[in-house]
Amino acid sequence: MTASGYADLLGKITAGADWLLADALEIEKVNPKVWSLVQGPLREAVGRPADLAAGDRKAIDSLIEGLIMSGLAMQAHASSRPASGAEHQFSHLWEMEGLGHDRQPPLSHGFKVGLGSIAIAALYERILERDLTALDIEALRSAWRTPEEVEEAVEAAHTTPGLDEAAVRETLAKYIDADQLAQRLALLRERWPALRERLMEQLSPAAQLRDMLRAAGCPTSPAEIGLRRSAFKETYYRAQMIRRRYTILDLATETDLLGECIDELFAPGGFWAE
Repeated sequence: MTASGYADLLGKITAGADWLLADALEIEKVNPKVWSLVQGPLREAVGRPADLAAGDRKAIDSLIEGLIMSGLAMQAHASSRPASGAEHQFSHLWEMEGLGHDRQPPLSHGFKVGLGSIAIAALYERILERDLTALDIEALRSAWRTPEEVEEAVEAAHTTPGLDEAAVRETLAKYIDADQLAQRLALLRERWPALRERLMEQLSPAAQLRDMLRAAGCPTSPAEIGLRRSAFKETYYRAQMIRRRYTILDLATETDLLGECIDELFAPGGFWAE
């Protein structure tokens, strides 16, 4: 339970980055008071994973405080946005499809979030290496899919009864047309230098998150939670479709960088290379 709680709390690092992204693109404004409830105690609460694994009481106290403050932040904001981003979309997708339900005890929510956090941090690293001030907005605008094409893609990616309809609904709820896309990308291009710096301050390297989770006794690879490598790779595409909340998965989709970045992550020498 301690390791699972730790993994869930560590996900607030990438969740915070996603909120900064949505704020910069004028999609969902950051509430400074709510932000501080989560991010204020976060680094101290996740800073001693080995001590947590050893049962150190002070480390456990910090973890519990961080989790409580996270819950209060969600209540204050009347939304899970302060504590949930793309890393939770990985977890939610796996949960809706029953991953680990047959285990005794069942695979915990926190462990799935932890692996999702590593995955999203690795994606951020690939995006942050790119110069988004050089985006070809007109080319991206011209290639933007219609709602009908988006719905078809979502239906092809999700076949679980109930989840398929929900995924279509959630994806179309955040759909913007080509003109709106061009406006958003222009804003991204303008604000990218400052946003990139802020995101780098917020995030931790994916390899560091993996080491921290391992020290706390958490799984850090797809195989450890019973997920095939191919299914894990597909999660990067499919998780973007299950929630209307704006995250790095949406930015990567709108800039047409998602597939390219995923290929890099799974290529020889990439973060998820075998």
